[in-house]
Amino acid sequence: MARSRRIKEQDAWAKVVFPAAHERLKQAAAAMPPGTPAQPFIDALTELVQAQADTTGFVVLHQWAEILERHFPTQLPDPDHTTDQDLSGRSRVSLGWLGGGT
Repeated sequence: MARSRRIKEQDAWAKVVFPAAHERLKQAAAAMPPGTPAQPFIDALTELVQAQADTTGFVVLHQWAEILERHFPTQLPDPDHTTDQDLSGRSRVSLGWLGGGT
């Protein structure tokens, strides 16, 4: 019962704090000089937080992947790694050493 109450209190607190913190994040991101090396990180974090703000649950994995791929696109393949084509026709590096196959 105490756990349930604590979760409800945390959710209520987050609903009050999140919008203001999100606004501060957007302001801080906008204040960064263009072309900073951290720009992809800033943009990805800002977009991920916006995606969370737009949902009542969790940002699902495919949204995370889309956002991260947009800000950190696949680089040209390393010639020491094999490549194949995904459904969009983009080349991707095979990471068999991770145990996941392609």
